[in-house]
Amino acid sequence: MLIEAIGITSLGIFATSRRKKGKLLRHMRSGPKAPRVMPFTGSARSEQMKEFAADNIERKSPRKRLNDRNMAVSMVSMGLAGAGRLFYTPLIWLSVPGIVYITQFAILEAFRSLIHDKKLTVDSLSALMKILLVVNGYLFFASFSVFMFSLNRKLLDKISDDSKKNIIDVFKRQPSTVWVLRNGVEREIKFEALTSGDTVIVGAGGTIPVDGLITRGTASVDQHILTGESQPAEKREGDEVFALTLVLSGRILIQARETGQQTTAAQIASILNNTISTKTDVQLWSKEISDRTVLPTFALGAISYPFLGSTGALGIVNSHFKYRASIASAIGVLNYLDRASHQGILIKDGHTFELLQDVDTIVFDKTGTLTEEQPTVAAVHTLGDVGASEVLRLAAAAEAKQTHPIAKAIVDRAAQDALDLPDIEDAAYKLGYGLTVGIEGTLVRVGSTRFLAEEGIEVPDSIRVAQARSHDRGSPMVVVARDDHIIGAIELEATIRPGTADIIRRLKEDHGIESTYIISGDQEGPTRRLAEALGIDRYFAEVLPEQKASLVAGLQDEGKTVCYIGDGINDAIALQQADVSVSIRGASTVATDSAQIILMDQTLKQLPYLFLMGRHFRGDMRRIVAIVMVPSVVSASGALFFPQLALIQSFFFPQIGLMAGISAAMHPAIRRQSPTDESGG
Repeated sequence: MLIEAIGITSLGIFATSRRKKGKLLRHMRSGPKAPRVMPFTGSARSEQMKEFAADNIERKSPRKRLNDRNMAVSMVSMGLAGAGRLFYTPLIWLSVPGIVYITQFAILEAFRSLIHDKKLTVDSLSALMKILLVVNGYLFFASFSVFMFSLNRKLLDKISDDSKKNIIDVFKRQPSTVWVLRNGVEREIKFEALTSGDTVIVGAGGTIPVDGLITRGTASVDQHILTGESQPAEKREGDEVFALTLVLSGRILIQARETGQQTTAAQIASILNNTISTKTDVQLWSKEISDRTVLPTFALGAISYPFLGSTGALGIVNSHFKYRASIASAIGVLNYLDRASHQGILIKDGHTFELLQDVDTIVFDKTGTLTEEQPTVAAVHTLGDVGASEVLRLAAAAEAKQTHPIAKAIVDRAAQDALDLPDIEDAAYKLGYGLTVGIEGTLVRVGSTRFLAEEGIEVPDSIRVAQARSHDRGSPMVVVARDDHIIGAIELEATIRPGTADIIRRLKEDHGIESTYIISGDQEGPTRRLAEALGIDRYFAEVLPEQKASLVAGLQDEGKTVCYIGDGINDAIALQQADVSVSIRGASTVATDSAQIILMDQTLKQLPYLFLMGRHFRGDMRRIVAIVMVPSVVSASGALFFPQLALIQSFFFPQIGLMAGISAAMHPAIRRQSPTDESGG
């Protein structure tokens, strides 16, 4: 295990594959019965949980134990070599076993590169240099070399673990229990214990954990996480429901299907798991620079040997910066990751910073990304002599106990208007497609026109016309009836996230974004109006989940570098397809698992700062590598004029370069820009 390998691997665990095409699998109902309903994210999710578990980070992994052992061996070896030079010469030979033990890793990697890749790498130079130092009797220098090798590796591991701890919390969001009805008794069980055919109970505000059929009850279900459609679907006995959708109102009993992993969510996760298996580590370009300069360094050392002797030639070869550029640049990447996390931006893949600089097109999902999950009251329609405040007051009183977004929007509007809400007579409280409650001696019903029609209440033409217009705008409508007469309706509309228009403007003006798009499962009208309001160039409306990735791929085929920003499981495959993928914290687990970047504060306000980091990243990395290389060049040049000091300075100057490179990595140019200036905060 070599320093570059460890540095790159520590970054690679954050890597997410990009540009992997995929389609949403069709819902399959055939095949052998699965005995259990497994968590939708499958084995890949479990592996992520294991990787990012806090106790795993705190507990010493095999790599950490190896690093500790190597550190101890190298310290003992250097101590013996130092004691041999200062006090008792034979002691210096006791350092040889330690030198050989540490050097074996470089030898094995060098041999592997020569056999498989047919090229010389830094591993070859490192291994040969240590061998030459031992053969020529420079045992103290050899022991010092393996000590620095071990120290640098341990330093990189420490910084890597600190960065990993910042993303633990994101991967702890999947609920672990569900409520089921067994033998007439409601009981809470672990999700893993759920068996095919179980009757699952889900109430208002709950997430449906499986695909299945409703066996009892009615409910309004938010399916936008799968379909992208913001309009809730009304479900009743015999209707099909899907995992990860949200019950807005009502209470339903669901018979879990026997297909287990064939749930719609599991099928999407299956595509993502296949993509996860093809991940590759982040290949920092500094490693390429290091490898390419190995052969010229060997050649220069060989040419100088007749003129400078073994000390001068070894000094030139040892002046090579070896792993140091990779170490410093890896620390720079990790520092960027850490700095981003402190600004509410969680980035899993260090290579993403480089990709951000190339992005020229941003594609936004509509619902939950550009708009808030909770709508706002747009209008109150009234009938007869009943005022808008009375309609809103009764609706808010009925919805006061509900937790879904529509209910919260109505209650919030009543609070803004300072309306005094009456008490509810709980004995008359019923759930279904809507609510039936007793208020002030009257029976108040709040729900859809379908719900009121089934309750035997006539729906006036004016309300049906208003509902049709509302539907065309993609806005939900709640109808309110008192006793047996409709008194009005409340129209809601999506709430644009604050400051979104200004954010999009600054992305175009300051960060080189040439084109912006909206992709939405909603109808054409509301999608078009949203695009116009936000200054977004183009839009795609009424898009099915499986079409989103294809649209992104089409833009890429046109030569565009695409950043996709979404929040739902229906966005997950498009997130994988895009060059850069961004999700919002609080979004679906699959979306946050598949996205390279997560905006932790659930807003878009950090987007400009994110792209600012991308703009500075490449220059910072090049500056770090240059700072590491310059002292090595100085050391090699000095060997030509002072060959007797060549070996000493070949250890001294490159270490100065490493320290200077690490200092530059910990103080990137991005620090000079205030994040609040860019984020608008």
